Amino acid sequence: MSLGVGRLRRALDHQYAAAVTVGSGALIALLWSALGPTSYRRVLAHPWFPGHDVGLHGVILNGLMTVFFAAVGLELSREIRSDLRHQLRASLPPLLGAVGGMAGTAIMSLAIGHLWDSPALRRGWGIPMATDIAFTLGVLALAGDRVPTSLRLFLLTLAIGDDVLSVVILSATGASHVRTAGLVAIVVVTAAGYVLGRRVPAVPAFALVLVAMWLAFAWAGVEPALSGVVAGIVVPVTTAGARRVETTMARCATGAALPLFALVACGVTWSSLSTTGATGKIIGATVVIRIVGKMAGIGAGVALARTLGARRDPGISVGILAGGTMLCAIGFTVPLLFAGALFPATSATYGAFTLGLFTASVLSAVLGVVILRRATAVRT
Repeated sequence: MSLGVGRLRRALDHQYAAAVTVGSGALIALLWSALGPTSYRRVLAHPWFPGHDVGLHGVILNGLMTVFFAAVGLELSREIRSDLRHQLRASLPPLLGAVGGMAGTAIMSLAIGHLWDSPALRRGWGIPMATDIAFTLGVLALAGDRVPTSLRLFLLTLAIGDDVLSVVILSATGASHVRTAGLVAIVVVTAAGYVLGRRVPAVPAFALVLVAMWLAFAWAGVEPALSGVVAGIVVPVTTAGARRVETTMARCATGAALPLFALVACGVTWSSLSTTGATGKIIGATVVIRIVGKMAGIGAGVALARTLGARRDPGISVGILAGGTMLCAIGFTVPLLFAGALFPATSATYGAFTLGLFTASVLSAVLGVVILRRATAVRT
């Protein structure tokens, strides 16, 4: 029994584990929704709690994905505290890259929407903005061991930045309703968690902060899963206990949260799709917007950071940066959250955006890995 558990832990700790589990979940979702659409929708819509219309999608998105974002927050907390001054200085390029990538995709979506007379593209200008941390970092592992660790931190910071900003925009545009009192509660819990994390052992402190933060986010009307990022950053990862918490959360995210999210998010209502007409325009435009808009926008943001005096990490060459930027076109989590707030999940429009995001993600993953492998081969 212990031997089997040990093997499972080693498998989940492997650098390719996230890419394998996420890819498997997405593939099953696409096949299941194509071959058994009725059973797929029935399983996703089945309520889990008596008296509450919360299906499997809601449970995984708002519950299990909190585990993934918490693991991301803990990793970011550890990286930042390892060299605070350097990391704060190095955070400017990815953060401005996040803003640039969001602006690039939004502008392209509005422009193509007006050019092609597509109300869905104009209304859904925020859908292509966010980068998916889970998929991006999972695919990054496929680029090999020669990819510098600084690129992982760059992508981690960028993806967190545009995920959080996308949710803020989602709330500000009225697609979701935010409670002011809930936002105040988030600030209070964050401040209390900062103090608690330095006076209480890491494990109980993290558990208390995570639960309180999740409730505050849910009350505020902000995506509860993102509470994990804040909780992870607030609690300092400086002890052996904190590192064990980070490792456990990462394994749970890789083995359960990520593949299950891919399973519920990547299903497509194939019968309502068409490669022509309005849905065809949405699919094609989403692919172009994700790849071209992200590449151009992130590049502009990083260039702006350089003019402001921020230096690029010496380990990240132009080729490596190009490959990493290409990977930023991978995205499902927040983009589909945005799409679900604007369009019914069973509609052809939602399905078209889903298929467009999936196609763009596959293309950018393949191109990004190829670029990174060539760039790292040149460096050696």
